[in-house]
Amino acid sequence: MRVVAIVVSLAITAVAVALAVKAVKDMVAVIRKGQPAIGRTDNKGARWANMFKETLGHTRMLQWTWIGVMHWFVFAGFIFLSSMVLGAYFQIFDAHQALPIIGHWVIWEWPAELLSWLTLIGIVYLIAVRQKNHPRSLGRKSRFFGSTFWQAYFVETIIFLVVLCGFTLRTLEYAMEKAHGADDLTFHYPMTFFLGDLWDGLSVDTMETLVYTIAMIKIVVSMTWLITIARNITMGVAWHRFTAWFNIWFKRESDGSTALGGLEPIYIKGKALDLEDMDDLEEEDFAKLGVGKVEDFTWKGILDFTTCTECGRCQSQCPAWNTEKPLSPKLLMMGLRDHAYAKLPILGQDEDTLTDEQKTELERPLIGNAEAYGVIDPDVLWSCTNCGACVQQCPVDIEHVDHIDDMRRFQVLVESNFPAELNNIFKGLERKGNPWGMDPKGRMDWAKKLDFEVKQVGVDVEDLDEVEWLFWVGCAGAFEDRAKKTTQAVAELLDMAGVTFAVLGDGETCTGDPARRAGNEIVFQQLAMQNAEVFKETKVKKVVSTCAHCFNTLKNEYAEFGVELEVVHHTQLLNRLVREGKLTPVAPTAETETKKITYHDPCFLGRHNQVYEPPRELLSVIPGAEFTEMPRNSEKSFCCGAGGARMWMEETLGSRINVNRTEEAIATGADQIAVGCPFCRVMLSDGLTLKQSEGAAREEVEVLDVAQMLLAGVKRAPSAEETAAVVAEAEAATSSVAGASSGSGGPDEVTDIDKAAAAASNIDVDDAGSRTGDAPEARSDDNAPAADATPDDSATEETPAEPVEATATSDQSATDETPAEPVEATATTDETPAEPVEATATPDEPADDRDASEKEQAAWANVGPVNADLTPSDDASTGSTSEESSSASAKASGDKDPGDTTDPETELVPEESDDEPELPATKDPDEMPAETVTGAPDETEPVEEDAREEEAGIIAVEDVESTADPVSEDAAPLSDANPSGADLSKAAGAGDTADDEDEQPKS
Repeated sequence: MRVVAIVVSLAITAVAVALAVKAVKDMVAVIRKGQPAIGRTDNKGARWANMFKETLGHTRMLQWTWIGVMHWFVFAGFIFLSSMVLGAYFQIFDAHQALPIIGHWVIWEWPAELLSWLTLIGIVYLIAVRQKNHPRSLGRKSRFFGSTFWQAYFVETIIFLVVLCGFTLRTLEYAMEKAHGADDLTFHYPMTFFLGDLWDGLSVDTMETLVYTIAMIKIVVSMTWLITIARNITMGVAWHRFTAWFNIWFKRESDGSTALGGLEPIYIKGKALDLEDMDDLEEEDFAKLGVGKVEDFTWKGILDFTTCTECGRCQSQCPAWNTEKPLSPKLLMMGLRDHAYAKLPILGQDEDTLTDEQKTELERPLIGNAEAYGVIDPDVLWSCTNCGACVQQCPVDIEHVDHIDDMRRFQVLVESNFPAELNNIFKGLERKGNPWGMDPKGRMDWAKKLDFEVKQVGVDVEDLDEVEWLFWVGCAGAFEDRAKKTTQAVAELLDMAGVTFAVLGDGETCTGDPARRAGNEIVFQQLAMQNAEVFKETKVKKVVSTCAHCFNTLKNEYAEFGVELEVVHHTQLLNRLVREGKLTPVAPTAETETKKITYHDPCFLGRHNQVYEPPRELLSVIPGAEFTEMPRNSEKSFCCGAGGARMWMEETLGSRINVNRTEEAIATGADQIAVGCPFCRVMLSDGLTLKQSEGAAREEVEVLDVAQMLLAGVKRAPSAEETAAVVAEAEAATSSVAGASSGSGGPDEVTDIDKAAAAASNIDVDDAGSRTGDAPEARSDDNAPAADATPDDSATEETPAEPVEATATSDQSATDETPAEPVEATATTDETPAEPVEATATPDEPADDRDASEKEQAAWANVGPVNADLTPSDDASTGSTSEESSSASAKASGDKDPGDTTDPETELVPEESDDEPELPATKDPDEMPAETVTGAPDETEPVEEDAREEEAGIIAVEDVESTADPVSEDAAPLSDANPSGADLSKAAGAGDTADDEDEQPKS
């Protein structure tokens, strides 16, 4: 038996080694067919350290804790127990021979036995996991869907048999030594001696024969594995044991971080593409603008494909795959690997020597549908949102996003073959500097509603040396109505904290993120070069941005253009200000309503830049906040669906990504869904609107930026009792001196009564009656007459009024925007009911002889409205009634084109007058942005809704309570090119559209 064992073992080993050597040569030859990979050998020390950390420490595998632990057992067993296979070669010659020198060392024997048991436990566990998650029961939801199962079963079986043979040999070694009378065997066989006792009664010769047989079987099994993988060099589930070490060492970032953040530039002849050198390119160089053939990938890309283990972690996290779209990062890598190893070995060979199948593979297009026999279907390529979940999850550092965007570049720049919706954003970016094609002159419109000056570079300050921060507003923050609320909130918070900042205004243009992620590298470079030049001229050093996409691009990609910036996200800066005590949220009172809040991690803030804690820390200090996480959060957060230029592309396949994420947020029971990116806000707001229209979400649920929530926490609205107390005190003071006040002087003379009324509302006034301190001045139209008053202001002041209840509503109250009715009590919305905040004089108080107008003026002058920021955009020049505006909004939401250059902020305020206002001619709804529209004031009398509340020293929270229809300001234009699409528009617009609902948190 020993002779047979020796012959068989050596023969199969020779064959296996020969085939393995050839396989390695073939693999290396294929990988070397790729293009040069720039910057993959820098900082060698850090690369070695990271490689050993990720492999030996299994740091990336441990993202899935128990699977990572069990895989480490198998991994360690494969390395350590390979020595036991080596020991088998000694045992086929001598059954009593152990490994030379270390064979009987306790420091080897104990770990060997321990790892044998752990490897056995690990492989059994992993087999069970694969069966539990098998596609036969889970279908597409299985992360193993599409994996090559025979290969996985083969590898698992080999590992199990090798470990089993190892145990058998150890027990036989124990039994033979015991038969020879050796002492203290349990010390050398601490975990197998009890199994060795099973061989008692067998002769030594029999046990020696068994050793020869088992050792031979162990060698045959191991060499069968080697032969099999040598004949299948695309068998990533086996080859990753060798290639992963190299793939991790050559990863994009030498510091060990993932290949996320900025995209790599296009390299031509070893140099990054530079628009200034485009004229020097040769004709064949233009075919290198991206990846159009598999040989255009870098050698690192082909190594990525080779290393894919088919574990499916990327697939399980991919938002496209999870919403029934054809993109699976795993299947993408597998398809590219199979094509590379089929085409590259025969590339350049004489066609006469090729088979028909090989000729077909050579001519096969990289991107093409099934009819064209393409390797990658266009729907697969354009379904990617660039969220980075695949890269984050991959345990062997495959760079999926870079490969996808390289293929997109070729399709856009060379083939001009891309989704039609992208035409609009490319034109808008080239002509107007923003993807919506809006007029750049409107970039400062968001600041018109603020009651402090926002400094603009080139207008108010010469350069950024005069202030601390450049506030990068971004295209969404300047033009998209919901994002404007975030921009205003951040500006207000920075002003409150005493942080000096300036904006570029119309000197700002898009960072180029949508163009680059869509594959249009030329437009990206044009925009980036323009911005970089502005940064250099204005001496920009520190930038704060509210858009996660702008933040990522400025932080990670603008260094290519010669600018070094300190870029922070607004949640990072605001969190810093809170920690420093420059922003202090108001302590909650007994009246403060507890609200459950959940947070959605923007992909380009979280996974791409590892910013997870600052937004959560801010939410934790908001008064009355009860924070709850969604199941998929932080590194495993689910995309909103807007990245990778998908914001401007319709979802025609599968279900909607944004709805999937919204359903998860709603399921937490949250009252408010916090976001940190305007793209996320648009997508989740659209998803919420749809679910509310279907009755699957509560009407009071809202999507808000973290900054808005913090602003509401810093500027708490007064409670009902506080409001009633201030109003009652002011009315009592006014009534008690009514006679003295009328005879004490002219209207401009300041009396003690005036000062007393101001003091009741914590307003400091000087002897001239002006408000002092840092608060803004009161606006001139604060005392506009009520509907029943005469146009003469002096007459209005002298007219007595009847006692009146003052009730504030949650939406579009009559305090600032609508004419006050001379009836008792209530300022209401057109359609939306709200809970009143009443301030009623007690029966014991003297009757108030003033008319309703004067009574209301006095009350609001001292209290300020409970609702803040109720005035919609003041850019509009036309108006309509609430009913007309509602229908206009509904029509516009279906007809709005994303390239329309109409100013997006068209919310208007009805003009106050004695009679029903005459409606001016209204714009064609088709020309208006799809936002809810209300009436407008005369442009000569701007309505600044914050002035009264500032005079009263009370800062109110927007949207105290809303019962408005969800299809309001949070309903984005739902056109065919909109991310929520025409079908969503039909569903969401089924009901009537209520008045616009401001988006500050409800208190």
